[in-house]
Amino acid sequence: MDFSLNETQNQVKQLAAQIFAKETTQERLRALDAVGYQDSALCRQLAESGLLSLTLDDASGGIGESFETLCVLLEEAARYVAPVPLLEMLVTGVTALQGVPENTALTDALQVLASGEGVVTAALYEEAQPDQLSVKARATQTDGQWFLTGQKDRVPMADSPGACWTLAQTEDGPGAFLFDLQGPGIHRERQTTTSGEYVFRLGLQAVPAVLLVRGAAALTLMERAELFGMAASSAMAVGVCAEMTRMSATYGSERKQFGKPIASFQAVAHLLADCYIETEALRGVAQQAICRLTEPGISDETREAVLTAKIFAAQALHRVSHACQQVHGGTGVDRDYGLFRYCLMAKKLELEFGGQARLLQRLGDLLVAA
Repeated sequence: MDFSLNETQNQVKQLAAQIFAKETTQERLRALDAVGYQDSALCRQLAESGLLSLTLDDASGGIGESFETLCVLLEEAARYVAPVPLLEMLVTGVTALQGVPENTALTDALQVLASGEGVVTAALYEEAQPDQLSVKARATQTDGQWFLTGQKDRVPMADSPGACWTLAQTEDGPGAFLFDLQGPGIHRERQTTTSGEYVFRLGLQAVPAVLLVRGAAALTLMERAELFGMAASSAMAVGVCAEMTRMSATYGSERKQFGKPIASFQAVAHLLADCYIETEALRGVAQQAICRLTEPGISDETREAVLTAKIFAAQALHRVSHACQQVHGGTGVDRDYGLFRYCLMAKKLELEFGGQARLLQRLGDLLVAA
């Protein structure tokens, strides 16, 4: 099998690296720490370059590239700890919606995203509800207009202009709805994640919304958001681990003890070799999961591949970040040095969509049921 990037993917990788290298300097990242670690200017620049609309169709202002190509962009963003919530916007926000019947509200929202003037995000969770499918929010219809009432937790970018989709219960079962983040009836309470990003608890009181799908299609939409999100976060984990390993190898070749670079010591060399092996093993299982998700439908084999990738990612992120901190010593926690940002992102990605123990339980249940 040929795992090399095609011409378009190489161009995406090079363009993304060029933008991120210029716009993610330590000085700029430090300036963003106090404002939620989200760079609106960088987001607009990505939109102007066409990277935000990679997977959108022509009608929405995109070029219709594959999920695999999108993951190339995400891996590169993770290499630079780019302060733009691409996973939340382009995967759980947009990729999960592919296949939803066309409607004007959704097309308009995607066009706004492609222009860089707004976001598309997803409200996947409710307070004290670890299971995404435990939905308490309600949707009622009056004179043909749907209204949402309830509470959603950990909603990214909810203070930005744009749209958000979520699940709510109707009289006929669950439905997926799209609503305006700046519409009436929304109360926001800011929360801060491990990596310093702002997310929001949303109180919804008769918020106008548009029905996307209902019933089994709505549950499938939520599962797509989770599976694509886990695969994409695994691709980002590859970028984080690869860059932490590179930084540690460079540091080890420059830092001297007893007149020799510490990278020449067997213990350090073996530690970094283990980091490299962890990263490349993760790359393989992540690519398998991504490839599975390009197939039509969602099979048990696809679910197994995605869960396996996410479990490998959680393991690699934990081990590599600890090993790289050990190589750096006190320098690794210096906030004037960049490694701490990668460790924070590693912890965020490790816990995204559930920790390793929960994922192992899910994979075990799936294998037993097969």
